[in-house]
Amino acid sequence: MASQHKINKSPHVLIFPFPAQGHINPLIQFGKRLLSKGVKTTLVTTIYIFNTNLPHNTTSIKIKAISDGFDEGGYASSDSPESYLKTFKETGSKSLSNLIKNLQSEGNNIDAIIYDSIIIWAIDVAKEFGIHGGSFFTQACGVNSIYYHVHKGLISLPLGTPISVPGLPQLESWETPSFVHNCGPYPAWAEVVFNQFNNIDQARWVFTNTFYQLEEEVCFALSFSRILFGAKIRLNIHSIGKASSSAEV
Repeated sequence: MASQHKINKSPHVLIFPFPAQGHINPLIQFGKRLLSKGVKTTLVTTIYIFNTNLPHNTTSIKIKAISDGFDEGGYASSDSPESYLKTFKETGSKSLSNLIKNLQSEGNNIDAIIYDSIIIWAIDVAKEFGIHGGSFFTQACGVNSIYYHVHKGLISLPLGTPISVPGLPQLESWETPSFVHNCGPYPAWAEVVFNQFNNIDQARWVFTNTFYQLEEEVCFALSFSRILFGAKIRLNIHSIGKASSSAEV
C-alpha cells in the first residue's frame, strides 16, 4: 500500500533561478508550464528576494526561501560581485541542502531540481540527495554557444578577428555578447557566464530559453556533447520557447 501511494504521487520539481529579475522570470514561466502538465512545482529563491520582490498572494507555484548570506540587502549589500558569488555558493549550498532535508522530512518527494545554469554548484547539492538535475540557460542558444567556445579556448580574448561558431554566421567583434567583446569592466560576471559549462555533463537535462525553429542549427550543434562538451553521450537539450513574459508567479 505504501509503495502504491508513492507511485501515485505527482512528480515534484524545484526550480532554482539566480536571484535577479532576468533570471527569475524565465524560470517562473517554465514552472507554469510544468504546473500545466500536472507537475508539482516549487520556486526556490533567496530570503531577500522572497521578502521584497515576489507576490505572496498566489497559490499557483509554491515558494521557498533560502539564504544567500545577504538576507537583509541582497546583492546590493555585498562588497563586490566576487564577494556575493563566493558567499552565495558557500551559504546557499548549505541552505539549499537544509531546505531539501526539511521538505523530505515533511513527506515531500523531490524528483528533480531545475537550476539556473550559472548556479553550477546546485547540481552538486542535488547529487548529494540522489536527485536529478537540469541546467536551465536563460539566454538563447547562439549566445550560449559563443560563451562555450570562449570557455573551451576555441575563441581567444580579446577578439581580434571575426569569429566562426557552428550553427551561426561569421560574427564581427561588435556582434558578440558584451562579455565577449568587452569583458574587462565585469570580470567576475564574465567568468560566471563562461564557466556555466564546467559540470554541464552532470546534468540530466539542458533547457534553453529559445525557439527551436529559430536556432535549429546551433541547437543541433550544441546537443552533441562528444563534439562540444567532451562527454561521450548526447546531451538532452530542450528548447522551450520564450519564457520571460511575466513576473507573476
